[in-house]
Amino acid sequence: MNRSEKVLYVVAGTGIGAAVALLFAPRAGSELRSNLTSQAQRGVDMISEKVDEGRKFIQEKGGSIVERGKQTFNESVEGVKNRFNESIEAGKHGYQETLRETHG
Repeated sequence: MNRSEKVLYVVAGTGIGAAVALLFAPRAGSELRSNLTSQAQRGVDMISEKVDEGRKFIQEKGGSIVERGKQTFNESVEGVKNRFNESIEAGKHGYQETLRETHG
């Protein structure tokens, strides 16, 4: 079970526990409804906050992963270009050597 699931279970358990406690507490109906509403709103607020934290974490970590991927890709492309250019130069040099040997 990951951290976000644990937080969700704690929030859900807290909300259920609070609702049950309020149902058995001697209060007027309107006060009970008000307390249930405020407890539910606190739970929603807490879940929203955790979702926002998770979203920010993913954006921060995801952005750096994408940047590292781009950098690695660009470095690989540059490496291939360099090897290709070196191969062309080696081919030219070999061709010129062959011409010198045959005409030389």
